[in-house]
Amino acid sequence: MKVFFKKSLFVILFLLTPLSFAQEISFEPLNTFLYEPPGTEIVFDVEVTNLSAVEQTVFIVRTINDLPAGWSTSLCFDLCFASFVDSIATTVTFGSTPLSPGETRVVSVHFFTDNTVATGTCQLQAGTFHNPESRITHDFIATTDPSVSVNEPSQLKSYFLYQNYPNPFNPSTRISYNVGEPGLVQLKVFNILGVEVATLVNEQKYSGNYTVDFDASKFSSGVYFYSLSVNNFNQTRKMILEK
Repeated sequence: MKVFFKKSLFVILFLLTPLSFAQEISFEPLNTFLYEPPGTEIVFDVEVTNLSAVEQTVFIVRTINDLPAGWSTSLCFDLCFASFVDSIATTVTFGSTPLSPGETRVVSVHFFTDNTVATGTCQLQAGTFHNPESRITHDFIATTDPSVSVNEPSQLKSYFLYQNYPNPFNPSTRISYNVGEPGLVQLKVFNILGVEVATLVNEQKYSGNYTVDFDASKFSSGVYFYSLSVNNFNQTRKMILEK
């Protein structure tokens, strides 16, 4: 009888205890890869929504800021802040207020580029003061190239294979690509002789931006090529492994 009572009491307490691990906010980027001309201010917008039934004080932390020389990034959340500010929150200190239940606001990270062809990466984490250890993380990759015109439609609306980053690399690198329409996506790696050495992607994909990591720890130093094939689109780029 005592054992049954203890078990019943445990069940009742469990059912009455709030699920603290339930997600309190969403952190949804509109884009994670953008390709613009050199010297352009490249802006990534992210929608932050309070999914809980109570006010939430949200913080944003810039955990990676891997930029070429001459570049900088800045965070904006209700207000915009200097490039050296790595964390912001919806508090009076930052000229803001907590998010009401169901409220959505936009946080953005601005890449200030120079007149060089390069790629920069910024990583943001979002969380709440109520549950600061639970965070949502996204990487944002900005690339500049003189062949892209400011008057051209966004590359994100078509097919595109981006230059890997970093390049040269050791032992791993990140490859990003865009799919214009749903289809079978194949992303393969070839050595200098044209022999296929790795298949990174071979599956159906919806329209959108994607990224994949290539681990070349088992490969020898040298020049490699990676090729994207989807529907009637094919594009190949070169990368260099230096060990």
